[in-house]
Amino acid sequence: MVLDLKNRAKPIIKWAGGKSGLLAQFKEYFPKECNRYIEPFLGGGAVYLSLKQGIPAIVNDSNAEIINLYKVTTNSPNELMENLDFLANQYSEEFYYNLRSQLPKDKVEMAARAIFLNKTGFNGLYRQNSKGFFNVPFGKRIKCPELYVKDNLLNVSNRLKQAEIKSQDFEEIIDETKEGDLVYCDPPYEPLSRTSSFNAYQANGFSQTEQIRLKEACERAANRGAIVLISNSSAKFILDLYKNFDLKTVSAKRAINSKGSKRGNVDELLAITLIKPLGKDNKLLSTMSV
Repeated sequence: MVLDLKNRAKPIIKWAGGKSGLLAQFKEYFPKECNRYIEPFLGGGAVYLSLKQGIPAIVNDSNAEIINLYKVTTNSPNELMENLDFLANQYSEEFYYNLRSQLPKDKVEMAARAIFLNKTGFNGLYRQNSKGFFNVPFGKRIKCPELYVKDNLLNVSNRLKQAEIKSQDFEEIIDETKEGDLVYCDPPYEPLSRTSSFNAYQANGFSQTEQIRLKEACERAANRGAIVLISNSSAKFILDLYKNFDLKTVSAKRAINSKGSKRGNVDELLAITLIKPLGKDNKLLSTMSV
């Protein structure tokens, strides 16, 4: 199987909408094998870190700070852990806000800052304001939480060495796909309502125009022979957008919310398609599950 849940590594940062809790459900829909794995929206990386080792991969995220974190984890894991140990010893509310206001030029320090703010901020959020600055308030824990587990961080480092790590537009990455590739997309979700705002993990957000551009890129990849799976919310816009795909419902437990009453199970969609020839109207003739 492409997914190997028994030997997976765990994400090194908390991520709103992370897929760790969905892996057992995903395993039913992911293929048994692929030539190469491509993930245009890496985020916390739970799916990639559950991939069977040895599969060539391209992992990508447009968030430059997250990509810097993964490159540092790949190339300098011991230096990263040393920096995290230093930050843990400085833990306080005042230190948190001082660090949040700074943007270190050193790449290792920047990566350690990202983990520290993520793990010690309120409710494990990673969020940027419209200017691209991390804006999550202090988590107010008495003691500094565990920032990393050494064996796991080294495991993540080794796994990332098997991938090309990029920070490009998602369409450029998807357009690299070839026959036999597996593409998994976990974009910022379409809000279920106008009052929802769980797609703003970085400054530029993700509009409906972007959702359409993603869907069209995925169709092109499928028609080149790639297997494509896309996660998203169950919003009506998404249901209509992916009506020509094979839609599966997965149940996700979402624990990241400022109000405890709004945490719980939420239905999400997994849109799946295999290669199918284009019809006269330039649309997929049909789809089928993996």
